[in-house]
Amino acid sequence: METKDVIFTREKLVKTIYDRDHARCLQDDKNCLFLLNSLLEKPMTFMDIKMAFEEVDATKSDKTIYGYLNKLKKAGLVMEAGKRVISDPERIDKRIRDLTLYSRTAKVFYIALESGSETAHHDSYISIIAKITRILLDRSGVDSNKFQEYYHEFAQQKRGDIEELNKIDDKDILTLLSSFDSRSVKYIIDTICWLTFIGRKEKVHEDLINSFK
Repeated sequence: METKDVIFTREKLVKTIYDRDHARCLQDDKNCLFLLNSLLEKPMTFMDIKMAFEEVDATKSDKTIYGYLNKLKKAGLVMEAGKRVISDPERIDKRIRDLTLYSRTAKVFYIALESGSETAHHDSYISIIAKITRILLDRSGVDSNKFQEYYHEFAQQKRGDIEELNKIDDKDILTLLSSFDSRSVKYIIDTICWLTFIGRKEKVHEDLINSFK
């Protein structure tokens, strides 16, 4: 018997998660998180996943595991990435059967706190950010329109930078980044995006200060 894994779709480096229900799969559901962590190294078949649970003394029924997979697929965190082809060279037709390979849709999932108008609390977030920033900068007031423009400029560049991260092809970076939990990854990417925003924008200090009175 011979096996060969054929991959049709490869995972991205980073995928942004905006939906809070989808984010809960990463934050609150220990079984879904275990399944996702099991897929970090390589794509797996259903039986591979079932054995992974058994190896940690957490045996699950077929129905339960399919439930996890369907939940993660619906959340956009897991996909059918290819097939494991099982063959027998001594048989005339050789090919015996194909097994579905499941993989993460991304090596790293970035949970976003906001996504523009998609989040009901977006304006409240910006308002409190502006008020606290004003206090720390020791300014007397805030020009809300200017501050929103400044913030939206950063948010727009941030979305682009996250997509640029998917072009990184450094194995050491990919391995290290994927070793952190979702909260740590968010902190790392947020910091990177702020630093690149500052690094690219010559008048970053002037524009920020002009947002306050």
